[in-house]
Amino acid sequence: MLNDFIPIDKSSAIRAFLFSLLTEREIEITADGELPLDAVSALESLEFFGKKVRKNGNLFKISGKTGKPDTPVFCGNSATLMHILMGLGVYLGFDPELTGDESLMSRNHGDFYDAKKLYGSGFLETALTKESAQLKSFHLISMLKSGGKLHFKYRTRRNTEDFLLKMGAEIVENENMITVFPAGSLNGFSVSLKKDPSSAFIAACASLICEKPFEISDIYLDKTRIVPLILLRNAGYDINMSEEKDSFSVAGTPKLCDIGRNIEILENQVPEIIDEIPFIAFMTARIGKSFSVKGAKWLRNKESDRIEESVKRLSPLFETAEYEDGFAVCGSVRKILKTEPQHSSDHRMEMLSALISIDNGIDFKMNGSHRISFPLFCEMIEFLRKNGR
Repeated sequence: MLNDFIPIDKSSAIRAFLFSLLTEREIEITADGELPLDAVSALESLEFFGKKVRKNGNLFKISGKTGKPDTPVFCGNSATLMHILMGLGVYLGFDPELTGDESLMSRNHGDFYDAKKLYGSGFLETALTKESAQLKSFHLISMLKSGGKLHFKYRTRRNTEDFLLKMGAEIVENENMITVFPAGSLNGFSVSLKKDPSSAFIAACASLICEKPFEISDIYLDKTRIVPLILLRNAGYDINMSEEKDSFSVAGTPKLCDIGRNIEILENQVPEIIDEIPFIAFMTARIGKSFSVKGAKWLRNKESDRIEESVKRLSPLFETAEYEDGFAVCGSVRKILKTEPQHSSDHRMEMLSALISIDNGIDFKMNGSHRISFPLFCEMIEFLRKNGR
């Protein structure tokens, strides 16, 4: 099974570690799997705030009082870490100096700095300027100080809401609004982290490309996170999913279904699948279908410009078109790939290059950036090539 290669959910792990800064009570986190480098950065950041971390096997116990850092807090490559710490600073009443690697510091964080200016005068009612899970998290955490209402258009991943509820925060969720009540103190919590849906999705893609059946279980369940797998099934892949209380499983075979269709991503779907869009495009085109997405301008402000970088990787194989807020790929005519895809410091683009190379029989030596989110990606590929399921 592929379970041994799938890391724990990166979004949940970062929040689980960082939310220990919201309370003086003990936090217990069980992480039965590899920690992505972004999650390691979150764990290591706790020492800047005076937290004590004890590790026993897969169990992390975090305790101690949260204090203002004396030195800049290094966030590595993780925008999620930086943006959540910005929100925590609003709630805690101090402004930590945050820094990161070259990629992180070169990105545009203007939406978060602008949002931070809104806080400081009590209850706030505002709306997301971009449909981003990170920006939503920043507001929800900041609103714990004096309360507030946050309006948004579309649902995004809800890791933050789940953890705040675990800690006893009073939040009321409506269809397009969340009300947050002031929290004088918050409880500790104990959580067992599930496997990462995005990594499970990429593993499913790799299995299908390697023409091997697969099964992955104990994946973090969030209704928005299963959408990429549903879209692969809609395109024509043999994929089945089953849900449990707080996790889900996915299985599939390399055979294609007779009924498959072109995939068109609408603006309201983009926040749910923002990280998986480039992979969905490739997986759809490689079986002769067409893919298009618009309303995805936020993709240009990830670890790289993922609209431009996706087109660069897909245009040598398929007819493509690039728009300001998206791109399209026509898989009806496939070209011959003559050279290996380019490398990238963007972990997802590097893994996409690897999948394209495998599908075209080209040797591709990873540069290591994949470890940010999927530490055992290379080991998984080797396993699939040699053993299969």
